[in-house]
Amino acid sequence: MRIAITAAAVTCAAGRSLVPPDRCWARPDADAQVLGIYGVARAEAADDARFPDDRKGALAASALAGLVPSAPGERDGRSGRAGRRAGGQDSGQDSGHDSARVGIFLGTGLSSLTPDELQADLYPHIERELGVGSARFDRDAMSRDLASDRPSPRRHQPERVTEVLGAQIGASVRETSFSACAAAAQSILQAARAVHRGDVDVAYAGGHDSMLHPIGYLSFVVLGALSPTVGRPFDRHRDGFMIGEGAAILRLQREQDLSRDDRVLAWIVGGGTSVDAYNVTHPHPEGLGAGLAMRRALRDAQLDPGDIDYVNAHGTGTPVGDRAECLAVHQVLGDVPVSSFKGAVGHTIAAAGAVELALCLGIFGSGLLPGTPGLEEIDPELPARVLRAPIPGRARHILSNSFGFGGQNCALILAAP
Repeated sequence: MRIAITAAAVTCAAGRSLVPPDRCWARPDADAQVLGIYGVARAEAADDARFPDDRKGALAASALAGLVPSAPGERDGRSGRAGRRAGGQDSGQDSGHDSARVGIFLGTGLSSLTPDELQADLYPHIERELGVGSARFDRDAMSRDLASDRPSPRRHQPERVTEVLGAQIGASVRETSFSACAAAAQSILQAARAVHRGDVDVAYAGGHDSMLHPIGYLSFVVLGALSPTVGRPFDRHRDGFMIGEGAAILRLQREQDLSRDDRVLAWIVGGGTSVDAYNVTHPHPEGLGAGLAMRRALRDAQLDPGDIDYVNAHGTGTPVGDRAECLAVHQVLGDVPVSSFKGAVGHTIAAAGAVELALCLGIFGSGLLPGTPGLEEIDPELPARVLRAPIPGRARHILSNSFGFGGQNCALILAAP
């Protein structure tokens, strides 16, 4: 497989731009630790009274200004706005292709619910728990509201942004992935394979997500995955991730279909997926599922482990997740440089695979391999070759990892343009 990325747009805490992402790679100061990716913006939502007191100090990587409303008045949620913002940066209607030959493939998460729908479905139960006085969280009421005999939450429509953007660009083939933090990466791989098979001539692929709302915060607090301070991927003192939000969309085409005006930003040359199903929220401690996805990606790309020059890790900053991923990388790829962007852009959940892959495009031709924002003291027990700061290096092939709840794993391989 050799599929060209000919356009890309990204919206995240590092900035908003078309690729080449001049804003996202602008090197505003020498302390950025990663090729100029900057801007962990404090989320205004973190100060909202609906959040638990011990988490109001948590940082979040915010791509969109303003508080998520908890009352009528907002037609779409932050995730939808991020998706439309990224989609709006592209060329709009794809008039150069028959709509039957254009596809859009997007990954998303629970955040595709609007704030109004969240309030109607879930907020009352949570507000009762966090409210003043003797009010308590009514778990029985929530259980009845989220009964197994109907969709949960009841009005969740993950495909809605795919439909809106698909109509904008004139795409007849529209598919949505809902596979947790692997969703965007799996959508990109699905789109690349559809282009490779000839199902479509051009595909728009990526993802969008935002968990900057009370449900998102509380869910990760309950799971123990949210850092009360700041994200520190691979740090010996890491204690969880920052919640992020964002979106990225790539345009994919076959090599033989490129015109003289098309600029190739990179090639997608392989991808692999796996589902290890070890635990609902934790990866296999030895990284077996992650390793399998990487091996399948290498096989798909017809590459050897030594051909990979850099790994853009999923690298969330959780103790268990970082260790499992480092074990898998070391077992499959050996002593390859590894770093994570999540200390700068936050964990954009279902959008992570697309946002981070779009940022990886800036590595080609830069002469540098990026470091890991937030990382101060590398955990000596991690076997992988983790980069704290950028180092000189030429990337010919980049492997990007995305791992989600339920053991859903996806690895994508890019080749230099």
